[in-house]
Amino acid sequence: MKKKFLTSTILRGIALAFPLSVVVYILSKFIKVFEKLIGPIAKKFEVEHVFGEITLTFFAILIMLTIIFLLGLLMKIKIIANLKGEVELLILKFIPSLNHLKLMAAEKLNSDHAVSNWKAVLVIKDDQCFPAYIIEENEVWITLAKVGTANTNPAAMMIIKQSSVTCISITMKQMRVCNKQFGKGYTEMIK
Repeated sequence: MKKKFLTSTILRGIALAFPLSVVVYILSKFIKVFEKLIGPIAKKFEVEHVFGEITLTFFAILIMLTIIFLLGLLMKIKIIANLKGEVELLILKFIPSLNHLKLMAAEKLNSDHAVSNWKAVLVIKDDQCFPAYIIEENEVWITLAKVGTANTNPAAMMIIKQSSVTCISITMKQMRVCNKQFGKGYTEMIK
């Protein structure tokens, strides 16, 4: 049992360390490139040693943060946001562990306020069971947002008669835990 725990912990650590090290490596390369680009400009204005040895690094990071801020402003444009989604899917195909990092970041930042107001449920319909959110309901109809594998973001929407489904209330935490485990744990909740 302890050996399995140790092995799985090491493997999870590697799965997290690899994409983080790639990101840190790429950022350090970008900083070096920006240092080389702004070096002649800083020398011309005689500000290359204002903060000592780290002056060029400071300016490079400042420029990178400015570019990131401008990219954030561009994300408000729908076409750019759609392009970001396509690029993200392409990257996730090559580095699947980034999806796990994305889920962790979304949980920490609590970025999706709408989802936090929805009610998490397990829906039983005929001989199927799937996790979903109840978005709205009335006496006859219910609007459900089905949840995708290893993700708590809505994957599909369905409007269905309440009489044709049974909903088992679960907590958001239970949904996150089970989805991170690709559905493991849901069968224990169905009684």
